[in-house]
Amino acid sequence: MQKDCYNKGMPLWMLVAAVLIPQEFASSAIVFVIALQHNFPIWAINLIWICTTSLDMYVGFMLGKFTREKMQGTRFFIWVERWIKKGHDALGLHGEKFSLALLGVVDFPFVNTFIGAWIGLPFNMAFLLTLAGNFVWYLFLWCTVLGLSSFISNPNIIILILLVAGILSHFLFKLSKANKG
Repeated sequence: MQKDCYNKGMPLWMLVAAVLIPQEFASSAIVFVIALQHNFPIWAINLIWICTTSLDMYVGFMLGKFTREKMQGTRFFIWVERWIKKGHDALGLHGEKFSLALLGVVDFPFVNTFIGAWIGLPFNMAFLLTLAGNFVWYLFLWCTVLGLSSFISNPNIIILILLVAGILSHFLFKLSKANKG
């Protein structure tokens, strides 16, 4: 592995880990382009993703389990349980599982496993469903980075495209929310 550093001495692996914890698409894609530009191995990025995602999911599940136990009997708990029952009645057990996996594509892993703990799924089930959904997000991220890299040789232009796309998507989501409300 090359000893290249980025951002005044921050090791590249730390930068990759830092963007993979919150898993925001544009910043992750930009850091992946930078990592590839500095010959950072793809296997190392994949390993960092597995580790950070697993840690995210573990923390989310434990927090979900902890808050569920601590809030038992409160008005908020009863309100949440009512919504969980409505969701379970509408979706069924397999629908809940599918929804959790689907949510993994667009949401943070710790939020999904938190939800899995609240709806009473065992850790292994919540972990696997969230990982499956998050893996789809991760594949889409790599397809974007490698796809742009195969068509555009200048990494600075790729980063600019990703920045503009990230900013535009942010404003489009804000605009769509403003039109609904």
